[in-house]
Amino acid sequence: MCRLRYQEMMMHQSLSTLISWDDQPRRIVAAGDAVIPAGELTDILYVLESGNAITGDGRGCVAGDVMLLCEALALTHYATGVQAKTDCQIILLPQDLLKQSLTAGGAMVWPLSRSIAADVTQRRLQRPAAGASR
Repeated sequence: MCRLRYQEMMMHQSLSTLISWDDQPRRIVAAGDAVIPAGELTDILYVLESGNAITGDGRGCVAGDVMLLCEALALTHYATGVQAKTDCQIILLPQDLLKQSLTAGGAMVWPLSRSIAADVTQRRLQRPAAGASR
């Protein structure tokens, strides 16, 4: 859990300097509605601009989080859904824009980011969900 959160935090800090956030589309999601349905294509990354949400495996999401970032980089479809706990404003970030921004840092940045994300996602998906009996 700590490793995943740290890597997501570092990725988000890098993103904030590479991407013009004001130019990205936004969506309002009402409390109780799906922010990211499980099975959704990972061609869009979801950044929680305001509000609170929870992932299907019980992890809380707060303003500033790139939700399910590792899944977005490692998989073709989100394996875990996210539900709004409160009304949420979401920034929709095309994965292609992320790829362009990261590859500006060097040819190996994108493949390395995806490799790390795949490792983290595989480990997380193998763990039991929060509150599940073992």
